[in-house]
Amino acid sequence: MIRVTGVDRVDQVERKPEWVKNIQYIFFLSLALVLPGIKWPVLSWVSGLVPLLSFYILYGIGWNKGNMIILQGVVLSCVICFFLQKLPLILLSLTALPAGYTIAYAAGKLEEQINTGIKGIITLGTCWLLFWGGLAATNETFSYSTLIHWLQEGLDVSLNVYRQNQNIPVDTLVVIDQMINQMKVVIPKILPAILTSIVICNVWLAIVAGNFLLFKNYGRAPWPDYKLWKLPEKLIWVEIFSAALALIPMEPFSNIGMNLLILVSVFFVFQGISILVYFFNKWNIPVIFRWLLYIIAIIQSSGTILLLAIGIADIWLDFRRLNKEVAIRNN
Repeated sequence: MIRVTGVDRVDQVERKPEWVKNIQYIFFLSLALVLPGIKWPVLSWVSGLVPLLSFYILYGIGWNKGNMIILQGVVLSCVICFFLQKLPLILLSLTALPAGYTIAYAAGKLEEQINTGIKGIITLGTCWLLFWGGLAATNETFSYSTLIHWLQEGLDVSLNVYRQNQNIPVDTLVVIDQMINQMKVVIPKILPAILTSIVICNVWLAIVAGNFLLFKNYGRAPWPDYKLWKLPEKLIWVEIFSAALALIPMEPFSNIGMNLLILVSVFFVFQGISILVYFFNKWNIPVIFRWLLYIIAIIQSSGTILLLAIGIADIWLDFRRLNKEVAIRNN
């Protein structure tokens, strides 16, 4: 493990024994593969770390050693799940491995971040589609309509909980009732975008967090710092087109527009986060406050909308003056 430290940018190399690093990699990868199978669906989000870990291992220590580490991690996790009688559920975690390989390969070829992300999204989306499609084909109790039914049942349960709470005013309860009933209508229409957004977020996490960890621990990374990340400006026209399509009071145009609008908006939220990171670094905001603000901005719906607005506005306002710097370098 290499860490760049020191005064006046003098490099000091701090190393860990290779066997210690290897054990750490195997342990964390096995954990990410096993946990979702032990407590599904509560810990299903942990499988989203698999692309990150596989990308980090492959790019950090090389393909030959990385493949051996990943193979040992997979074998160990399969053995654990076999003894816990949870072996079938580990298959979902394993479907996330190819995305890590795709990202690592593209990073090794020094492909642009956005192109790498698209390839990772296609790889992970295809693997998950084949997994869930195969599950639906072999299990009659599971299907896309079943998933919608489960979501609507969950909303009904939430509504009953609110109704039984006597501390909630009647007028507030009426609003909640209307909102949940509206969600029951809207969610089936936008479910494709919701599921695809999960794929996008997993790949985004792998690329951004992997790039940061590689630079921190190895002193090298395939892409510039995330705070300088910027979307192609032409993407704003896709956002405008999808918004216009969503306003057409006719199906399937409105449904297609809503789903496309959500997907493109996810990328602009990522750009909003990168702008937030840029100014937090520029203003030297303490790390604790940074993470607190990140969590609030992402979890709160109003914070997400603000990040989306910032990401879109940056197309014209160029908050970080990145376009100006590019123009100066070109001249």
